[in-house]
Formats: sequence, structure tokens, C-alpha cells
Amino acid sequence: MSIGKFVLNVVVAFVAYGALYTVGAIIFADQYSAQVAVTNPESMGVLAYHLVQTIVVVWLFNKAVGSGDLKAGAMFGAMVGLYLLASDAIWYASLIDFPQDARMVQGVMHLVVGGLVGALLAFMQGNGWGSASEA
Repeated sequence: MSIGKFVLNVVVAFVAYGALYTVGAIIFADQYSAQVAVTNPESMGVLAYHLVQTIVVVWLFNKAVGSGDLKAGAMFGAMVGLYLLASDAIWYASLIDFPQDARMVQGVMHLVVGGLVGALLAFMQGNGWGSASEA
């Protein structure tokens, strides 16, 4: 695995996650505002956790897909999104004041964004920018 390409993949995926979730927050502004009222998503700690998640996603992509197959990449990303949906649902359900319509929107965003980022990683791999290969 190329460390330089791995870092590139992490940076590109991290930026893609940020951009896509920001677009989702704009499209679903009411639900996002209700969610922000009971959480603190803009802290630096949250960004650090997202970076760690992105590193894990890129590493897992290399192990599970490791190719330029866009369909396999999108499916991988959607499954990661499903995992995030379930993980978030566990603690969203335990927050007394968490708005349930925001929970649904966040879950859909995890699936869609995950699929798109997985396809992006496969696209990068297919064009020689991926870190799954030995070169």
C-alpha cells in the first residue's frame, strides 16, 4: 500500500464527507437545526472523530473492495452508511429531546453519502489514485 496515496484518499474522502453532509444540512435545514439544538456537532473533537472514521473507512475499502468497481464501492459505502445509521440510532434514541424527524434524515444521509464516498474511492482506485494497490 502506498502511504502517500492512502493519505490522499483519506483527505479526499474527508473533504467529500464534509461537503456532502453540508449539502444535506442545507437541504434539510429545519431537521438539522432541530438536531443541533440537542447536540454539539461543530466542536473540534467531532471533526477529529470524523477524521478517524475516514481513516478506518479508507483502510476497510482497501481490504474489502480494493478495486475500481464503482458498484462494489457504492455498496461498500452504503454498508458503512448503514453501520453509521445503526450506531447513531442507538444514542439518538436515548436522547430525550432528540427530534425524530432529524433522525430519519440523518439515517438517509448516512446511506447516500456513504454510497457516494464508496463510489469515489472506487473511482480513485480505478484511475490509479487509490491506495489499495502495491505500487
